Amino acid sequence: MTDKEVVAAMQADTPLAKARKEFSAACGRIEQAGQQRRPAGIIEIRRMEFDAVRAIAAALGCEV
Repeated sequence: MTDKEVVAAMQADTPLAKARKEFSAACGRIEQAGQQRRPAGIIEIRRMEFDAVRAIAAALGCEV
């Protein structure tokens, strides 16, 4: 994708844009959880990953 296409896709109200937002937010939450004084445990991280996958699937109109 060109820079222009990326910006247009980010501003669009499409399932792909919604899924990207879910992905970005989940990455941030997982990263922050790992940087805490008591980092999140492996099970907690995996739970966050599964939650992210469900949110992304829902944004794409899928149910898992």
